[in-house]
Amino acid sequence: MTVFNYTEQLAKEMLKRDEINSILTCKCEQCVDDVLAMALNKLPARYVSTESGRVFVKANYMQPQLQSDVLKELTSAAMVVASHPHHSRGEQGGSV
Repeated sequence: MTVFNYTEQLAKEMLKRDEINSILTCKCEQCVDDVLAMALNKLPARYVSTESGRVFVKANYMQPQLQSDVLKELTSAAMVVASHPHHSRGEQGGSV
């Protein structure tokens, strides 16, 4: 198993939620990446290198407050990106 940030994996999964999709009207790769980057910069990283570490961190993220923190940052980032996308008008579209 390679080292990876479990917070990033969880955030990517939560990006698919209806709460985020209703805010982020453009689903192009640039907009989605911008939302993810903005949210992850405000969330604590949870790096793991073993399967047992992944299971431990995943169990921690079952706490409603931690899930709420991730969703809050994704929502905030989606609102910023929706207001000020960094792509040209011709690039709009795609799906998450």
